[in-house]
Amino acid sequence: FFFQIWAVTSGSQISDSPAMMRTVLIAALVAAAAAIPMQQSDEKKEPKLHRLPLIKLSQTPRQALSEMAKTDPALAAKLAKVGDVQGGTVPVSNYMDAQYFIEIELGTPPQKFKVVPDTGSSNLWVPSSHCKFTEIPCDLHTKYNAALSSTYAANGTEFSIQYGSGACSGFMSDDVLTIGGLAVKGQTFGEVTHEPGIAFIAAKFDGIMGLAFPTIAVGGVTPPFFNMVDQGLAAPVFAFYLNRHGEEGELTLGGTDPTHFIGPLAYVPLSSGTYWEFAMDSLMVAGTGGEDLCPASANCHAIADSGTSLLAGPVAAVAKINTLIGAVGVLEVECDELVDQYEAQLIDSIIKNLDPKAACAAAGLCPGKQCLLCKTFVGQVRKMVGNNSTKTQIDAALHKACKNVPSPNGESAVECDSIPNLPTVNIVLAGTTFPLSAKDYILQLDTGGEKMCLSGFMGINLPERMGNFWILGDVFMGPYYTVFDLQNKRVGFAPAK
Repeated sequence: FFFQIWAVTSGSQISDSPAMMRTVLIAALVAAAAAIPMQQSDEKKEPKLHRLPLIKLSQTPRQALSEMAKTDPALAAKLAKVGDVQGGTVPVSNYMDAQYFIEIELGTPPQKFKVVPDTGSSNLWVPSSHCKFTEIPCDLHTKYNAALSSTYAANGTEFSIQYGSGACSGFMSDDVLTIGGLAVKGQTFGEVTHEPGIAFIAAKFDGIMGLAFPTIAVGGVTPPFFNMVDQGLAAPVFAFYLNRHGEEGELTLGGTDPTHFIGPLAYVPLSSGTYWEFAMDSLMVAGTGGEDLCPASANCHAIADSGTSLLAGPVAAVAKINTLIGAVGVLEVECDELVDQYEAQLIDSIIKNLDPKAACAAAGLCPGKQCLLCKTFVGQVRKMVGNNSTKTQIDAALHKACKNVPSPNGESAVECDSIPNLPTVNIVLAGTTFPLSAKDYILQLDTGGEKMCLSGFMGINLPERMGNFWILGDVFMGPYYTVFDLQNKRVGFAPAK
């Protein structure tokens, strides 16, 4: 700066009188004084934080469908298959357990949509106005209409994603995406003409906004957050505060909010540039003498996934966790309650060799919500005891049969009164232990005036190539504020307030 002042004065025809020199010196000092504060202000300026309310659903699609499945055998059979993902490039989320959504806008003038902000996938998609009238999931949600947007640009590339709950397909388009006040130009997104109905018939959200890496994006498109960063709209970090106190949570773009967490953030380096994936050092149920379900030899890895309310892992390992916390299949609990209430009538019907439907009708359970469950376990009892059995044999078989009744979507439950006495589950990431109490991992639901307490742990069948893979959903991200640091390729956690 002073070299530039000297060069100007020395190369000019200004007089070298003392008065003139003082004038030049004063002018230089004034200019310097004016310039220095501006430079300091630029250095101290922090990136603007953009806040989006995270709106919580009263029910996940799985919970809503579970109620429907009690009287619908076909739906129950479909639910039993959800989560079994084999082969292919598959986003780990199936959205059966999605619980939070944000609001976005597409086009000019803006068309509003509710989407799940999903760190387990990378594409943005919403229903299209080109959906056929026979596509019921499309008809139940807001649809994007390209003809109404002056900023729409045709793309036309075919778009298809295979989820555990079904296929999602359509074509790609480009338009302005507005999120949290940020206008992202030329965002490529999917216009979906066929939705995976099993999840999206019951879903209260319209689509998905993927927040994972471009490497797993269908069509190799740039995900919305990456476009925000590339266009200089946000710093390369975002964070989730799910807020377990009954109010709206918050998704922040471009930074973190220290008022939402306690103490320093513990960071875990990413092990893959696909999902927000990292190594998991250990998972143990405290005080039970149980084994470490993620020892060093198991090479466990996990992702922080905002697209699910659960903590999911290999089926066998999750079964051990649920056994250690005293959880049993949801339908087993309902079955035991039903047997306790209608035991005498059912025993009498089975002795009379009535078929399952007639036996359940005689007990007043068919037709009704518990008809399917009743017919299922009465059928099993008939196979177990055969004909000419005693009341004692049938009574024992009734309770034994309940243990063999599968929950159609893998849910397990605990006695609500047992929550204060349930063990802590400890997860270790990069040497830091993150304890989950029963209040964290038990989901307390109100089902028609009755309280049900579900285990937040669920087994999921993923392709073998994914290895010992765990999904840390809201069960983990609820108690721990979660930061996704794109610039430094890491995920940070701290206890949420």
